[in-house]
Amino acid sequence: MTSTPPRTTGAPQDFNFTRNATGLVREVSMWDALIMNTLGMNVAVGSVLLLQQAPAIFPGGNMVLSVIIGTLIMAFTLLWVYSEFAAAMPRSGGDYVFVSRALHPFLGWLLSWSQGVWLIFFWIGFNAWFALVAAAPTAMITIGSVTGDQGWISVANGLLAKHDFLGIHMQWYVFLFGTLLNIMFAMLLIFGGRVYWRVQKWLFLVAGLAILAMVVLLLARGTSISSAWDTFAAKNGTLKYGQVIPAAQAAGFTGANAPFSFTATLLMLPWVFFVVGYAQGSAQIGGEVKRASRSQYFAMVGGVLINGLVLAIIVLLATHAVGTSWLRSVDYLAANDPSKLGLPGGLPPGVNFLTALMTHNVALLALLGVGFVIWALMGTPLSELQATRYMLAWGLDRSAPQRLGRVSDRLHTPVTAIVFCTITGELALLALINIAQASLLGALLAQIGAFILVSAAGIAFPYRLRSVWESAGGRRVFGVPAVALAGAGGVISLGALMVLFIFNKSISAQFAVTAHLSVGFMLGVVVAGALWYVGAYLVNRRRGINLNLAFKEIPPE
Repeated sequence: MTSTPPRTTGAPQDFNFTRNATGLVREVSMWDALIMNTLGMNVAVGSVLLLQQAPAIFPGGNMVLSVIIGTLIMAFTLLWVYSEFAAAMPRSGGDYVFVSRALHPFLGWLLSWSQGVWLIFFWIGFNAWFALVAAAPTAMITIGSVTGDQGWISVANGLLAKHDFLGIHMQWYVFLFGTLLNIMFAMLLIFGGRVYWRVQKWLFLVAGLAILAMVVLLLARGTSISSAWDTFAAKNGTLKYGQVIPAAQAAGFTGANAPFSFTATLLMLPWVFFVVGYAQGSAQIGGEVKRASRSQYFAMVGGVLINGLVLAIIVLLATHAVGTSWLRSVDYLAANDPSKLGLPGGLPPGVNFLTALMTHNVALLALLGVGFVIWALMGTPLSELQATRYMLAWGLDRSAPQRLGRVSDRLHTPVTAIVFCTITGELALLALINIAQASLLGALLAQIGAFILVSAAGIAFPYRLRSVWESAGGRRVFGVPAVALAGAGGVISLGALMVLFIFNKSISAQFAVTAHLSVGFMLGVVVAGALWYVGAYLVNRRRGINLNLAFKEIPPE
């Protein structure tokens, strides 16, 4: 499926779009799509954050029950809507196409502009930065602390150290390695999708083995964590296992033995959403997914259910190994009085660290460390894939410069868009290294708002685009379109989640969603998007082009 000019094929040119085909190739298998979405959900980092933060903030909550509730809600509301759309309209740009055609062009544009700007100007750079300043140093300090080899800790400190070069004092090693990683992923994406999808499989294999190793260690040696912790404490001069709960209580923590609370369980859902709410990546590259009518349900709905199960297993094994009272207490100390906990290098007591205590095998420790770095890093190519497909869809609709939507006839990739994203990723990386406030930006409210729009579009879909909906099977439940029911559930559940993020101070502080910097940036992005849309409409009208005609049709494949 290449971008062949109409004069060669004899097909009539549809002048509502800049060309009759995107130029992309359907080469993404069902398993490629599942792996892409799994890496996007990032159960590794998500499980660390859930186990490290939620128990101390809402001590009466049951994390396993919260994971089950959150997984089922997301699978059969938001991700079901995405799956139905992606099966019926497998196009580049995903939710931009869905919302602009099912609801209104302006809403579709604002959604994609907001999502795209965050991807282009923040997340592409953020993932490499986070992998280098958090995941990699944590892995090295953990190996050094557990084995007693100070060389690993020295390397971690060296990576994070600031140096003077060209008259600039900053973390030059983070910038150097981050740049190399960004360029490497850009080259993979430019010079052929097949190569990238093969590399993704191999990287996922290593990342998946790290999760498997963690689960096996928790199963086989989980009962020995207390003695392993005490051995570690003796070497590093930290609190012993039995001293953690009394130390937390002395520091003012009263929730170690808190009874079960269903309210607290529901309040843990934002951490669950942080994992199972991000399985929609394959919808954004819908024009490249083989047999989309089947693959997308498996990759998104199935992906959420699979990853939710993995998350529940990790949480269950971790809480069984250390006990909820101890987990709540160690999390409280880590957040409120880390000096009293005394872990070397300011290590957080995450599940990856607790698992590492149960082995002194350097190869196994390295697998755990490298695996978690891969989980942290793979957001870079996934963000770039989604951002460039937004730009491609904008170019087709003439709502953005057509050059951004061009696909190389030889490589079948949007080279210009990928290069642009790599440059903006570098700018984000520099900002994150040099501006402390940049890391405090939070896009969760914007993302939840976008997901609410997609869910609302799902309600309207079978009524406003009936023939398109029926072409993908037209599923009904008790006579009501399944996508409309899922959309209604998505609007309600995501609306409730947004209320939690805004009005619960503990949650909003943890995710920085209501910080002045985040809110200001989000509102600025929306205003800029609205102005751009008006400008694009007026510019095209002067050229004799009515943008509304393009939005009345489904874009070319």
